[in-house]
Formats: sequence, structure tokens, C-alpha cells
Amino acid sequence: MVKKPVYLFQKLRRHIGISTLTGDFYDLSPEAFHPLKQWNEEFSSFKSYPSLGAIQELNKKYNIPPEISELFPLGQEETAMTEEGEGCLTDITLNLTSSCNLRCAYCWNDYGRYSNTGFSEKERSQSTQANNYGHMPAQIACKAVDMLVELSGEDKDLVVDFYGGEPLMNLDTLLTTVDYCRKNQKSWGVNFNFLLATNGTLLTPEVAEKLFQRGVQIAVSIDGRKEVHDNNRPFLDGRSSFDCIVKNLKGIPEEIRKRLVGRTTVTPFYPDMVNLYEDLRTLGFERIELFESEDACHKITPQREKFFFNTDAQYHLLCKEYERLALHYIDETVRGFLDYKKTFFNRFFKLMQRLYYNHEVTGGCPAAKGQFAVSIEGDIYPCTSFLGVENFKLGNVMNGINKEKYNGFIESIRKRFEHCKECPVFMLCRTTGSCLNINYYFNADPSLPYERSCNLFREKLELAVATLAILAEKIPDRLEELFGFDAVGRRGNKLY
Repeated sequence: MVKKPVYLFQKLRRHIGISTLTGDFYDLSPEAFHPLKQWNEEFSSFKSYPSLGAIQELNKKYNIPPEISELFPLGQEETAMTEEGEGCLTDITLNLTSSCNLRCAYCWNDYGRYSNTGFSEKERSQSTQANNYGHMPAQIACKAVDMLVELSGEDKDLVVDFYGGEPLMNLDTLLTTVDYCRKNQKSWGVNFNFLLATNGTLLTPEVAEKLFQRGVQIAVSIDGRKEVHDNNRPFLDGRSSFDCIVKNLKGIPEEIRKRLVGRTTVTPFYPDMVNLYEDLRTLGFERIELFESEDACHKITPQREKFFFNTDAQYHLLCKEYERLALHYIDETVRGFLDYKKTFFNRFFKLMQRLYYNHEVTGGCPAAKGQFAVSIEGDIYPCTSFLGVENFKLGNVMNGINKEKYNGFIESIRKRFEHCKECPVFMLCRTTGSCLNINYYFNADPSLPYERSCNLFREKLELAVATLAILAEKIPDRLEELFGFDAVGRRGNKLY
């Protein structure tokens, strides 16, 4: 059978058609949608690509008017298969520390140990505590920045992302790195953007002021109201971390506080995303990101298994919650409560932004092509999810990239285009739907898509297209304001 020319679905009371050849998508009337669905099914029943005459007969049989058939051009599916470009390094994530003062229930880095596979015996002997395996020296961090600049190519807007553990436990290296970048960026002819993901317990007003003055963009992980957050993210000894974070937030000047991002991880224990969104609003956040807990990245212990959406019932609940959240986002946007400055970091809005530009934006995972992650010892990995997995170590910042290992990794992940080519939404997804690490974790192959992950991304893709259709109808004059500032959709935008 041949591939269907159209991917059709109904979502949020919209009837959507996506061209499987071009990726263009359209909001259809029910009168056009239902005959097209029958036409699409019969088209796919052909054993080989039909002749022009057969296609014309099919159009006539289902009364498909030219203005509809022209939206979905027909062609051999091989013409739609194009690989992503080579890319260049623009982002680097510095794993400033493996230490953390929280014991988050869903933490994939195994409380700083990364499954005890990624760090030296010397480091592991420094402490018997699971939360303390050392800090990245400033020399390593600055050397990683040098590598970023050297490999950045023509793209001069660069991102340095500070990660952990809890990165503020290594504040000295963080500040030294930022100052090093600011001191040299003019002579290097680049512009740096800095991102920080913190649990907020060490984000005192004094620390926040230092970071703000240096232009560091801050995301605070807080999982909603007190009882939900403390269930997910207690201190090492089990004490509440919520009160400490809120005390810090209240002490931070409003000029800084309004630019913080509130980032919530959603688990099956409290999946109500709309309420979580409102909880963060109540805490004073204007910029909010919600995302489900992800069951990948190294080993997952039985104790943590229950914090992920693993069962079919949990998966369907998650999809329903994303649908409710999409409707809430629509309402907030139409009422003027969400705009570009408040949504740029938000993954759902970034997906809509990408759809807004369609083929002007390249999809696909940027791991090793547009970004690297660096361990505290300076080892280079494709992204943070692979930290500590020896098979994916691509070199060290002190002696450079291992070209053989790097080329081997790139060649191995190119296979995903073959695995994905039959997918009806490939031209919009471009392999973005399944994280390379999730593929590796579940399928032992980073290029082999994990079906559940792909299905969830398809749900989000459908929601994003339907949401974009609704917003295009309700606020057509504001779409450019909402999505049109940055066709690349990069991290680290100055309006973040």
C-alpha cells in the first residue's frame, strides 16, 4: 500500500489536515474533512502509486473540489525524505556540580551519582553521601566556553546553560564563567546568553541580584502548591523545601522576580496541569513551564517508577491534561495574559512557534550537532541526558573532540530518518518526537524511536496545530506578536 497523502485528525473541535508530503496543515470544514477522510483511506489501499487518471477518478468519486485537493500535493513519498543539515555548535550545558541538597522523587541523575557510571573513583571516594560528588573547576568551565566559541561557526548568538545537581552549590564557578564570557565576547565577536536551572533553595535575594546584573536567565523548579511540591522535592533529610523557596522568592525585588520562570514537573500523583499553572500564578510567576516527568536517563529504580506516566491509563490521563492545558493557554492568550515575553521558554508555545514558521525551522534533536554537555571533569557528551554514559563520551574539553567517536555518534543517529520515514507527521516532527536518550534507554539504540514517546509527541503536535488554528481565528492580528520574533526558536533569547 502507498502512504496516505493526508494526516487527518480532530482536536479541540477542529478538523485538521496535514500534508504528509510538505508538512503544510489546514483547518478544514467538517464538509471537507469527512469526504477527504474517505478519499485518503482509499488512496492508501493502492498497492502502487496511482496514475493521474486514477487520482482524478478518486477525486470525482468523493467530490473533492480542486481548492481542497490542491492543498495536499501528491508525490512519491521518497521526495519528502530529507535529512537535517549539519548544524554548528551554539549551546553548551555545564554540569557545574553533581551535588544537590534536595532528594527529588523523580530525579533521573540518581541523586548526583548518574548511576555511578560517569565519574572517577577519586570523586566517588570523596563522600559516602549520594549527593556529593564534587564541583566543576572554573578552569574546566572556561575551557568549555573556549570550545563553544571555536566550534560556533557563523552563528554568533551562543548559549551557556548552567546545570547540576544544584548549580548554585558551585556559585563561584558559575559567576567566574559568566564574567569570563562577558569580558571576552566583544573581542570574540559573539553574544552570550546564560540560562540557569535551579531548585530555588539557594536563590537568595543577594544571589538573584548578582545573577540578574550579569544577565543570567533563571528558571526555578517548583512543583505547585506546598503539599504537591514537598511530596516531589524534599530536602535530603525529608524536610519541606517549599517554605525555603517561597521565602527566597518573596525577598527578591519585583524587577527580578517577574523575569523568573516557574518550572513544574508533573507526575501521576498530581496531574492537574491547569491547577498547577494557577498555583504558580499564585506564587507570583508570570512565566510558567509545565512538563511531564520523563522515565529515562540512566537507570530508573522501582522507588522512582511510580513517579512516571507508565501505564496506559496514566498515559491517557496525561494526554487529557495536556488538552485541558491547551484550552487554558488559549483562554489566557486571548485575554492578553500570555504574550511572547511570557511564553518564549514554554515548550508548548515553542512548538507552536515552530509550526508557525513550518519549514523555515529545522526540527530534530540538536544533541551533538547544535549542543554539547560537559561533566564536572570536562568530559563531553551529546546532551545532559547522556552524562556519565561512557559509550557516549565524545572527548574532553582539555584535549578536544574525539573525531572518531563523534562521527560514529552522528552516523548512528542518522539512521532515525529511516526509522521515521513512514510516520505521517514526519515533515512536521523531523524526529523531534523521541529523545535520543529515551530511545537508548528503552531500545538500546539512540536512533530507534520509542513508540510511547512518539505517540505523546504526536498528541502534543495535534494540540499545537489545533491551538494555532483557534488563535489564528480569534486573534489574527496578534499572531506575529506571539510567535514572530524569532524564526529559529532558539534558547536564550533576550526576551526570555
